[in-house]
Amino acid sequence: MKFRHGVLIAFFAASAIWGCNSPNKTGDQKGAPEEAAREVVRVVAMEAPRQDALAKVGDRYVRVADYEMQLSRLSPRLAESEHGRKYVVNQFVDHLLIEKEAEARGLTKDPTLVAKIEDFARNLYRNSLVQSLREGLLPISDEAAKKYFLEREDEFIQPERARISLIQLPPDQEKEINAIHRELRAGKAFAELAGAKSKHPSAARGGDLGFLTRRQYKELTDVAFATKPGDFSKPFRSSSGWSIIKVHETLKKQEIPVEEGIKRAKARMEAMEATEMFNAFMRNLRAKHQVVLYDDRIEKIQP
Repeated sequence: MKFRHGVLIAFFAASAIWGCNSPNKTGDQKGAPEEAAREVVRVVAMEAPRQDALAKVGDRYVRVADYEMQLSRLSPRLAESEHGRKYVVNQFVDHLLIEKEAEARGLTKDPTLVAKIEDFARNLYRNSLVQSLREGLLPISDEAAKKYFLEREDEFIQPERARISLIQLPPDQEKEINAIHRELRAGKAFAELAGAKSKHPSAARGGDLGFLTRRQYKELTDVAFATKPGDFSKPFRSSSGWSIIKVHETLKKQEIPVEEGIKRAKARMEAMEATEMFNAFMRNLRAKHQVVLYDDRIEKIQP
C-alpha cells in the first residue's frame, strides 16, 4: 500500500507541477505529460518482487513453490548446487514461455491438440485408478507363480520352432503328390514346384509357412520335427489332403531360469487381476451413473 501511495503522490505531484507551469507556455504543455508518464513508469519499474519470487516472466512470477514442483520432476540432487538450482528455475521459465507463445499462436484452441491433451489426461486418470486398485491386491506367492509358469511355459519363452515349406494337394490326388515327390528327388526346386502345383495358399510364397512351434499345425509339425533340416518329407496324408514339407531350419527352445519365469508369471498374474478389478470397477461406475446405450440409434449411424 505504501508503494501505491507513493506512485499516486508522484503522479499528482507531476500533474501539479505541469498544471502550475503551463498556462502561458505552449511548448511546455506538449512535453510535460510525457515526462510525468515516464516518471510513473520509472517508479513502477522499481517495484520490489514478492517475497517468494525467484524469477519473473511478463506478469507471472516463478515462485519457490514452482521451483519445488519442477525440482520434484527432475532430480533432488540439482538443489545441491547453485548451477543446478538455476537450471531448475530456467526449466520452469522455459515452460512458461512455451505456454505463452502457444497461447499467442492459438495452439491452445487447436481442436487436434486439445483432443490429444484430453486423451493424455484421461490415460493418466485411468493409470492412476488402476494403480490405486492394484494397491488392494494381495501379493501372489512364489508357489502360485511357479505353477502358472510351468503350466504355460511356452507363453513366456520362445519354444522350439521349425521353419518349413509346404506342398499340398487335395485328398484324391495321391498319384499327383507322388509324382511331385519324384521331381523333388530328381533335384527340382521345392519352391518352384510349390508355386506351380500346390493348392495351399502358401503357394504364392513358394510354400513358405515361416516358423512353426510343435503346437501349431500339429499334423505338419510332427513330421517337421522328425525331418532333418535341409531335407523334405515323403508324401503323407493329413486332414487337409496330401502333403510334402521341407524343413529349412530348426531352433531350440529358449531356456530361462525358473526364478525368471516366476517373475514373469507374477507380473502377468498381477496385471490380469488388476484388469479384472478395473473391469468390475467400471461396471459399478456404469451402474452408479446410470449409463444407458440407445442401441437403435447407434445402429442407424452411417458408416
